[in-house]
Amino acid sequence: MSRVLIFLALLFFLISCKSQREMPTSDNFDVHELSSGVYALIHKFGGKAICNAGLIDLGDSTIVFDTFLSLKAAEEIPSIVKQLELSPIKFVVNSHLHDDHIRGNQVFPKEVKIISTYRTAELIVKNEPENLAYQKKYAPAQLALYDSLLKNYVGDTSSRAYKKILMWQPYYHVLVEENHLIKTRLPEIFIEKENAIKGSKRSVKFFSKGSGHTESDLILFLPDEKIVFTGDLLFVDSHPYLADGSTDHLKEWLNFIDSLDAEIIIPGHGPIGDGQDLLLMTQYINSLEKIAANLIEKELTPDQAVIPETFEQWWFERFFGWNMAFIYNNKKETK
Repeated sequence: MSRVLIFLALLFFLISCKSQREMPTSDNFDVHELSSGVYALIHKFGGKAICNAGLIDLGDSTIVFDTFLSLKAAEEIPSIVKQLELSPIKFVVNSHLHDDHIRGNQVFPKEVKIISTYRTAELIVKNEPENLAYQKKYAPAQLALYDSLLKNYVGDTSSRAYKKILMWQPYYHVLVEENHLIKTRLPEIFIEKENAIKGSKRSVKFFSKGSGHTESDLILFLPDEKIVFTGDLLFVDSHPYLADGSTDHLKEWLNFIDSLDAEIIIPGHGPIGDGQDLLLMTQYINSLEKIAANLIEKELTPDQAVIPETFEQWWFERFFGWNMAFIYNNKKETK
């Protein structure tokens, strides 16, 4: 075999190995390659990431989309970027104000700029001190409960009951373990309505359309790859949390995201989704609104509602009761 053929065979082998390389591993999240230079970090049961995040390499810089609840999970992100040989991190995005999407901000150096809407930054200033104070009081008792459930669990560790423990025990563990370590870092670049960042390799678009999951939400869209990171505007296989936003506006958001014709949708919680998950979440909201209207008509209370069969196996079922009360009360007020 000629030297040229040997060289080409070796080159092909090296390229093949690189393309098939194993993803970095973490106890807190799974790393999924969505496209060359674009990754989803999906929270795993028993992990402390709590929400999903994303990495987008623009060619000359990398964007981190949301930063997890746990500082320890967030501290893994720069290492993951290095392992994947991505460009240096220059931007972090906070999709909204909730603690599980912003508390990792502080692990990034000052030269990394944090992006959000202006209203999200205002809400972080307003709510984070109250959240930290409240969690300092109530989280230890919840952690003790779930520690006990985990320690005394007997049965199938692949069961839903066991996974529910693995879902909540790490959450309360982080709230207790890291409360005194939090030094809230605020966003400093603000996006209203629509904006874009152009890199040497790809561009991303940002959209903000006001309230939805919260008073102000922000998404990131990759038009060429047809990938969108939604934050908590979408939950997949999980009950969303509705009580901090507007169901009417959230449905408008879901319709807008659907209009982008994205093939891959990264929710704030749950596995990687697609357009069908947008439709299913709209169906969820419509179902709860119909249930609430029927309860009001029959002079029943929201705690008498039953989870519809379609959503019985969704995670975060505790949110169903809160969502029902929120929708029920809104309907009564506007009646």
